[in-house]
Amino acid sequence: MKSANRELVDRLAAEYVLGTLRGRARRRFERWLLSPQVGALVHAWEDRLAGLEPPLKGVAPPPQVWTGIERRLELRKLARRPAARWLAVAASLVLFAVVGVFTLRQLATPPVTQQAYIQADAQTIYWRVELLGDNREISLHVHRVHDLPPGKSHELWVLPADGGAPVSLGVLPHTGEHHRELTAAQRAALAGAKTLAVTLEAEGGSPTGAPTMPVLLTAPLAAA
Repeated sequence: MKSANRELVDRLAAEYVLGTLRGRARRRFERWLLSPQVGALVHAWEDRLAGLEPPLKGVAPPPQVWTGIERRLELRKLARRPAARWLAVAASLVLFAVVGVFTLRQLATPPVTQQAYIQADAQTIYWRVELLGDNREISLHVHRVHDLPPGKSHELWVLPADGGAPVSLGVLPHTGEHHRELTAAQRAALAGAKTLAVTLEAEGGSPTGAPTMPVLLTAPLAAA
């Protein structure tokens, strides 16, 4: 940077820091700040002038100033009118959210078509079995833990309507709620079936694919 140009930029930097450089001249100078040399001059003037400004105390405006501003801008009217509108919007959003969640649940969970209660008597229900949709899924709900000897499992069977061999629907859980997809063979066995049965098998289920022990409990399948 030439000496004359440096003196000019230095003077402009001083005015910029002091705040006396205005308008287009200030905007043009701000573009020059991308230059490291110009930036160095501005920082030098900031350091040179630091501490020379008179101390200023904060002054709170009197209450009537804010009252006048609110009156001229009609802020209180605007504050009252949107309140009812935002309340209606909030209520609509809540309604849409509830409807949306309900719809998603309906879409995500097929309806129960058939169900059976596996129980020892009218008061003691061990499992509730639900068939969902077009018998493509099964839902198992544990109501009460049935006594289970060590190394054993309770297995659920469907007794086909045509009197064929029982078809396993899997090992019964002993806690919580469980969903399973059914195979084509299981769906075929459930077609027209009226009864489910439970046997006590080796842990993990019958190793032969057929019941190896006598039936412990039976439950009728009924339309939901």
